Amino acid sequence: MASAIANLPAELIEAVLIVAAASGDPNSIAALSQTSKSFYELIYCCPDQHLWREIFLTTFDDPRPALNHLNTMSGGHHNLEFNWTQEYIDRISAARYIRRPVQTTAPVSSQSKGLDIPVPLSVVKALLSVITTSLPFPSSPRISLTILNDFPESNSPFAPMINAPLFPPLLHLLTANYSAMLGSVNVPWLQDLLEFGFPPELTRTLMARLSFDVQGRAPYQPTLTSASQWDGSVVGQLFHKLICCTGFIPIAAPVPKFAYTSVPGASPAASTSVSLDSTSAPDEDEDMPPLPITRSRPLLYTPEGQSADVRTLARRRVYDMRYLGPARMWGPFQPVRRNTTDSPESNHLEILGEDENEDEDDDDDDLGLMHFGLMHGHRVPDVDPPIEPYELIPDYVWLASARIVVEANLREMPPPFSASDVLPYMRKMYAMSIGGSPGYWNAWAKRPGEGDRSEGSEKSKQSEVEEWDWAGISGVWKRCVCWLDYRDLLMHNLAPERFLEHDIQEACRIIPIAVRITGYSESRIPPGNTTRALPTIHFEGESLGSDRSSNELRKVTGTVSMIGDGAIRWQTVSTAAGSDEPEWSSEAVQIGGPGAAVGFLGMWTGAMHERPDPLGECLCFAEGVY
Repeated sequence: MASAIANLPAELIEAVLIVAAASGDPNSIAALSQTSKSFYELIYCCPDQHLWREIFLTTFDDPRPALNHLNTMSGGHHNLEFNWTQEYIDRISAARYIRRPVQTTAPVSSQSKGLDIPVPLSVVKALLSVITTSLPFPSSPRISLTILNDFPESNSPFAPMINAPLFPPLLHLLTANYSAMLGSVNVPWLQDLLEFGFPPELTRTLMARLSFDVQGRAPYQPTLTSASQWDGSVVGQLFHKLICCTGFIPIAAPVPKFAYTSVPGASPAASTSVSLDSTSAPDEDEDMPPLPITRSRPLLYTPEGQSADVRTLARRRVYDMRYLGPARMWGPFQPVRRNTTDSPESNHLEILGEDENEDEDDDDDDLGLMHFGLMHGHRVPDVDPPIEPYELIPDYVWLASARIVVEANLREMPPPFSASDVLPYMRKMYAMSIGGSPGYWNAWAKRPGEGDRSEGSEKSKQSEVEEWDWAGISGVWKRCVCWLDYRDLLMHNLAPERFLEHDIQEACRIIPIAVRITGYSESRIPPGNTTRALPTIHFEGESLGSDRSSNELRKVTGTVSMIGDGAIRWQTVSTAAGSDEPEWSSEAVQIGGPGAAVGFLGMWTGAMHERPDPLGECLCFAEGVY
């Protein structure tokens, strides 16, 4: 049989491999490569990636539409090179890692620390890649307009805000089981993979007090820490970036004794398989790691218990008043420091780790003096020279905590709001896709040509340019705002252990906002770049309602711009009701792809950035178009 297969034309063998991948048996590719040197060379040493491209497309979305879109937004600086071979291997390897048998137990002090092996960075990167390269949401302006027209007209001057649907049209499509029209295969693949949660060695780092050991891992004890950096590691920031996109997914409570789930397409009788990542020729007698087809975990903590405990740590991080500061531009960003020993021209930047100026025990006195009004409420000075937008990098640890808290608060909102009908669909991966917000593609269709973007124009000399709504912000939004009573906020910061209490009461409001674009300005060119980033969008509008009255009208102004890590920053200032005086400001970051339906996630605080200012978290999602 082996000789008969070897005599087949290469094109036919490749077709067989593609069919094997499409049928859910990708490891047969590596298995065949181990049978002879000729098969190994055919599979892994081909001069181009045509075979692996076809194998990849049997299981995942074509990444090129998303990559081309991101490249346009970055001014041609996004990497369009896609390694089909490595991306496929990394994703299948990540699935194998997540589905591996895992034993979790109560803490055992005698467990050896020498057993601990870090979670492969490639696993988290692969999962994020699945989200980033998902098929963009198709253009559907008629859908959003149709849903808006389903609401009765109002003579109120705030009719666009009042009549807007509570949630984006994309989420209405999902509730109506129209997800098949979206066409993405990345989404169901990732949702099925994460059905039982993230690797437990990562999940336990989100806990405030629940402790469990993972076989083959060093003991881990949770701490109620406010540190924004997760051990200063890259995998920690990326894991929390994943949480920003998916929300918290607890380790699923199994049926009594054990729970099992099979790899799609695998035979229940199989017990081992060959790793797809073959880096050596078959005649080198290399031991290949097995791919188990089942995953088992004994009952440890219920999903409800995990969610409650994760919320405790998230609250501690979200409501830490020491987090605010000019080095973070008063938002959920990693701190930027100027090196004062350098000359002003050098503008050297330094990113601080979690241990510097973050020690809780030593800073308790400073906490009371600095943030509880004992410094006469003076404004905290800004960083000099000012921080440029491209220097800002999102702090995904804080943002992940904010999403955890917002979702938990939405579940507890009283009628007429019903989170049980909506939240599951907000957590669908489709909400992360590029262009899910209404009006996004309309704005792109109206963008000016390259001739209109000439830097030699008169407006360009004044830093104003003719541009287009590249972020799709014009329209009606709903903003979910959460906060602690100011007295509770102060007391919990003075005694962080209070966050372990179960009777914490948070306020949660959903406030509509109407946004209109007023202009555009040129963005700064980052050092080392030759192409200017997308312009900064300037907008104004109104928000309706507050904690005092549902009819209070506030003026809103702000900007949307590109920042570091390819993220989109949403900066907003709102006035006091019936006044032009700035009262509150917010800083948020786009979650998912550009124009994703889930919108922006961030924080709010006082507009003047005084020392005793409160803070809270917010989630803003698109509702409709004008």
